[in-house]
Amino acid sequence: MIFDDPWPENELETLGACPVCQSSDRTVLLDGLHDMAFRVAPGRWTMWRCGGCKAAYLDPRPAAAFIVKAYERYYTHGESEAFRLDPPGRLDTRTRIITGIRNSWLNRRYGAKLPWALPFGWLLAGLFAGRQRRVEQVIRHLPPTKGQKRILLDAGCGSGDFLRMAGQLGYQAMGLDFDAEAVARGKAAGLDIRQGSLPGTGLAPGSVDYITVSHVLEHLHDPVGTLKELYGLLKPGGCLWITQPNLSALGLREFGVAWRGLEPPRHLTLFEPAGLITLLTGLGFERVSLYDAVPQAEFYYRQSRAQQLGQDPYQPGPTPGWSPEWDAKVAAADAAAAQDSRLSEALTISAWKPA
Repeated sequence: MIFDDPWPENELETLGACPVCQSSDRTVLLDGLHDMAFRVAPGRWTMWRCGGCKAAYLDPRPAAAFIVKAYERYYTHGESEAFRLDPPGRLDTRTRIITGIRNSWLNRRYGAKLPWALPFGWLLAGLFAGRQRRVEQVIRHLPPTKGQKRILLDAGCGSGDFLRMAGQLGYQAMGLDFDAEAVARGKAAGLDIRQGSLPGTGLAPGSVDYITVSHVLEHLHDPVGTLKELYGLLKPGGCLWITQPNLSALGLREFGVAWRGLEPPRHLTLFEPAGLITLLTGLGFERVSLYDAVPQAEFYYRQSRAQQLGQDPYQPGPTPGWSPEWDAKVAAADAAAAQDSRLSEALTISAWKPA
């Protein structure tokens, strides 16, 4: 098996201390981790829990110059049809009604011109509060532009699917990604995407109104340096939106080393909600808050269950080892997160730069 081969020692870096707060006070959180998700990265890994800021991090870890080979089979540059605001093709009656209500609400809120909008459907949106929260999560809680020019940066944008969505809602959207192939695809689709790294965007300070960082921060070798730079890129009164796997997730307690949110060695640093809120506040952000959780346990639990049984979580067909008992666990996890979003599988936080 690929993970039985060691990662080349000359391509590793050893930290000895937390990459977030530099504390050397730490304990082993999980040991013997390996690439269960995409099964391309050699090596076994140790995740440490910082005794200071409570973040978790890999040490040793692949050096930045060599980690690219852990991404040979990666999925971030596609888009689920379920998340399109303008679904192509014919829609069945149920989907047309749901889409019509959603797009009517979005058109009214953002002044957009999305197709399939049901006339006065926005009046019914309040009857579907759970679905509306999921839509808000998909559009990354973007505030309405109110007819003003608002610049959005999606840091780690892949080939730019969210940029198109933000543009439909009135934003002047641009993206940044290190993957040259993804950048080329996005540009070919007419999107404003630049190739670059985090930190090191090369963008002008104080030039952006809204920054989204979706499942990116955990991949970065310098998360604090990145957050500092993103703070500088924001205009006064601008907002940073972050989502990533949650170190306090119930799924981590359930599955341990097989939890899908770990994804070694691509995920280098993970936070619990309180730790990330404290970090952002210390960097100067205000109104730092955790959003209410949306149902998301099914993805994490199904993939974690497959990994727990040593199976490829992306293989087609039924989830290995799945049963009605696991459906009940998913429902219980989502119910618990609805009561306390600190327990959700992924955390979503917004933080504002002082006006």
